[in-house]
Amino acid sequence: MDIQTIRGLGTVVVMVAFIGLALWVFSARRKPDFDEATLLPFADDPEAAARVHAQQQEKPDRSTAQ
Repeated sequence: MDIQTIRGLGTVVVMVAFIGLALWVFSARRKPDFDEATLLPFADDPEAAARVHAQQQEKPDRSTAQ
């Protein structure tokens, strides 16, 4: 096995990992978890968290609008 073969295999491994990560991130099943994670910066301020949560409820959900 020469260095070019190893580099090629490394590229394939990284590409597969990138595609898997992209599918995981954009999965509709993960949306509730990510919505909850968006409120983490406001965890110490319940009033700000309530405002952000209300704004998220007002936005139309793009996943169901199609």
